Amino acid sequence: MVGGRVFKIEVKRKRVLFIGIVLLVLLAVLFRYAGGGIVAGDSPEKADLIIVLMGSGPDRILGAVDLYEQGYAPCIMMVENWQPGYELLESRGVSLPRDAELAAMVGVQLEVAEEAFVILPGDARSTQDEALIVTQYLKEQQLKVDKVLLVSSKYHSRRSAKIFRWALRGLERDVKVLSCPTPYDDFNAAAWWNSREDAKRVVMEYAKLVNFYLFDRWR
Repeated sequence: MVGGRVFKIEVKRKRVLFIGIVLLVLLAVLFRYAGGGIVAGDSPEKADLIIVLMGSGPDRILGAVDLYEQGYAPCIMMVENWQPGYELLESRGVSLPRDAELAAMVGVQLEVAEEAFVILPGDARSTQDEALIVTQYLKEQQLKVDKVLLVSSKYHSRRSAKIFRWALRGLERDVKVLSCPTPYDDFNAAAWWNSREDAKRVVMEYAKLVNFYLFDRWR
């Protein structure tokens, strides 16, 4: 009896050890490819407009200008983002270009026609705000848009594409959203753990993806 009990304990230990090793391997694989999991890139196609998300820096407008110059769409659309202190400066007579206006200035200096830019007001505080403002504009203007190219940073590309696909369903017709992250940002999906900034981006993007699935898309 004692020998049989010892044998069963030993079998259980080996089973627990095996399960533990499998879990560690799975965690290592998930860790290794976590950076790629937040990146979504589609091959660009002829579209009705290019949408550039605010945030990051000149890298996003550079990616959008490339798409425009290659003839993928005739229009580049942006939404004004909220900037703390902006209204206070306005009330004191200070004129300060917003990020979208600065991006358009960069585009014009890169020889994009000024009339190709459409800047929507809205004080957007999030990607979801930007998506809803764009959707509302297209609905109010009754613009027939069937396909858009969405330009963001690589680390932000999967979540932003999901949000825009969700928001554009409000147009009650199919709008194809192609994720075209800028090639000019420095996010290293293959070795994201080597950079504190990249590691922060990965953690934050997964947290925001969970928040979108659990809360934001139901509001």
